[in-house]
Amino acid sequence: MPANNHTQLCSVFIVALFSLSALVPSRAQQPDRGRFLHKDSVYTEAYLKKSTSFAWFTIGGDAHIHPGGSSTTPDGKTFGFGTGVQPRFTISGVHFWGHADFYVSVPLPVLIGNQSAEGQEIKYQSRVETGARVYPWKLRPGRLSPYAGVSFRALSYRQKPAASDYTYQAPDYDKFVFPWQAGVTYTSKKYHVTAGIHYWRQPQVQYYTTPAASGVLKLQPFTFNVGVVRYMDTDKSMASAKGVRQENTLYSRLKQYRKLNTAYWGVGPSSALPLSRSAYFHTYAPALHGSLPISILPDVTVGYHFARPDVNIGLSYRPIFSTIKGYNDRAVLGRHSIMLEGYKFVTNWLGFAPYIGPTVSMEHLSLQHNGERTAQWKPAVGLIAGWDIRVTRTGTSLLRTNLRWVPNLHLTVQGEKVMYDALEFNFIQYVVFIGRKKFYRQQFK
Repeated sequence: MPANNHTQLCSVFIVALFSLSALVPSRAQQPDRGRFLHKDSVYTEAYLKKSTSFAWFTIGGDAHIHPGGSSTTPDGKTFGFGTGVQPRFTISGVHFWGHADFYVSVPLPVLIGNQSAEGQEIKYQSRVETGARVYPWKLRPGRLSPYAGVSFRALSYRQKPAASDYTYQAPDYDKFVFPWQAGVTYTSKKYHVTAGIHYWRQPQVQYYTTPAASGVLKLQPFTFNVGVVRYMDTDKSMASAKGVRQENTLYSRLKQYRKLNTAYWGVGPSSALPLSRSAYFHTYAPALHGSLPISILPDVTVGYHFARPDVNIGLSYRPIFSTIKGYNDRAVLGRHSIMLEGYKFVTNWLGFAPYIGPTVSMEHLSLQHNGERTAQWKPAVGLIAGWDIRVTRTGTSLLRTNLRWVPNLHLTVQGEKVMYDALEFNFIQYVVFIGRKKFYRQQFK
């Protein structure tokens, strides 16, 4: 993948990390037992009102409509295929007081359309999409607000003859695109109703119609969506007079007993998005060269937070596996990553606390291709970036979003590279500060 595509990809995902940051309150709500005293005024009512209204989250779905295109049969005959409709589950975070929406849409396992043509079974669909929409006129009840935006999306296409003697199904052709989009959103008292159009370039690619021969695949550059999401704000209570007193008292106790520094553990779902195609498959299994499978994986971490410098030191583990197959080839790519990561929070703006830092890791890489296995442990250096949603420092837990990248990570097999330089996008990680809940119970029992 060219360097400019790497830059685009990283830029879109750094922005798209906003998408889930408003999903739940940034801290576990502590019970008001009537014993909270107003001590140091670290947090003011004005700050908490502004910070807790900065973002809210939405949940719902949409119908994603993609017009079809044309392809060729193994004997070179051109044929067309029709429109497909995918229902999708969508969650998002609306930020900057209603001026921006950062979302993630996950297709449900239902595809309507793309009927077979010319004896070929067609499956053309979009995969996970994450994007950003900007509203010049902010979202508010009773208003129709236009927007413009950009997203990052994976496309997947597969065709196969209705009858064939191959060992496996036809291969997927995967492609990452960056659609520009425009549309409108109507806001009611509880819902956002959105309709939009998306445009992306380079709609023509090569698809292997047999293990050794390819044909031209043309896809329509426009797609459409219509959706409804419910919006809500879950941490307004923090901005009440009682909430302000509570936050200041909790902070005072943590500072008094030197508990602002804390160990933590975290767990959450993540995804690995391949950035490069492997020269190995181009040489030894050409029909698989077009596949870029997305891996879904657990992201587990433990570490320690140093409050004064606002630095985290942690250890993470992620198992990353994917399988690609087509015609007479099947390959399983494996990666076990044990990573030491250190990062500095660069600011905290109304509870939005971004960070960046280096990583060093030991990587166990493996490839099993048609029963032949190659594996190796390798050291690697990479980058981690992301943010915490941390309105106050008094929480017993918070939400974190991670973006990891280890450049040029690869395994050499038969003189050719198999690439593992995926961009890891941790959707949402639940982080618990070890011992803090117990400390509060002891202080206010």
